[in-house]
Amino acid sequence: MRMRYRSVTYRYSDGSQQQLDRHYRQLLQDALRQSQQSLLQHSITWRPLADIHESADGMTVKIELAGMKEEEIEVTLYADALVVSGERHDEQKDEAGLYYHEAQVRYGPFRVEVFIPSPVDRDAVTARYENGFLWVDLPKLPRSGL
Repeated sequence: MRMRYRSVTYRYSDGSQQQLDRHYRQLLQDALRQSQQSLLQHSITWRPLADIHESADGMTVKIELAGMKEEEIEVTLYADALVVSGERHDEQKDEAGLYYHEAQVRYGPFRVEVFIPSPVDRDAVTARYENGFLWVDLPKLPRSGL
């Protein structure tokens, strides 16, 4: 698994209604563009199941990535977001006469974006992958005197 750190913010929002309107318009445009591209490319980006827990000490992100190898997973930490991406491949070979009765397991490129509301201690961030799950622990920085 490759872990990268970025010192820039992932997204900027000044919190104004105009900024939110622009943001939602951009999300809609991106979704429409992505759906059109996926029809052309037959490659849809999907989001694996994730649990996100926050306590007074930090956040833990747990992502289900069954069947993947650690080196196929990319973890990027921005100043205000965690992004986990990669691609899961189907080991099944295309065979003539092969029909699926069910196809619920997702394959292809994936992306999980998690907003981080509090500053984290970048030197103490840990990630581990075992038994098909990726855990990323994001300890919060101690609060300076109030």
